[in-house]
Amino acid sequence: MACSDAFAPPTTRSVAASSTTQVNMGLFDGFSKAFSNEEYGAPPDAVKATARHILVKTKEDASTVLGKIGKGSSFADLAREYSTCPSGKQGGSLGSFAPGAMVPEFDKVIFSPETNIGEVYGPVQTKFGYHLIVVDKRKGGGDWY
Repeated sequence: MACSDAFAPPTTRSVAASSTTQVNMGLFDGFSKAFSNEEYGAPPDAVKATARHILVKTKEDASTVLGKIGKGSSFADLAREYSTCPSGKQGGSLGSFAPGAMVPEFDKVIFSPETNIGEVYGPVQTKFGYHLIVVDKRKGGGDWY
């Protein structure tokens, strides 16, 4: 094929007596296809979670708060009342974050496949104290959620 043929308009080639196929591959179409990633699709969403927590100093305080949750008290109200973390003012909301953004003990609960969305977990001890944790949402990570 001559160089000028690479820029020529598409041609029709007979494939069988009853049908024709149009060839639309020019030089730049070939480059475009070579550098596209059509075979693999879009990358998966990044793994992230949205969670709330109540941080208290002692295991006894955590048990007290957990008892109140069990009796129907609002998690957000208890976070405002008991949490020593600044997030307590927002009902314990930590927003959305990726693995590694929090201390390892916290991440272990948040990103565990066994942790159910909406359930209260804890007390979980970290260097900051004792946490009662609720995972509100997780995304990414494939089928392991």
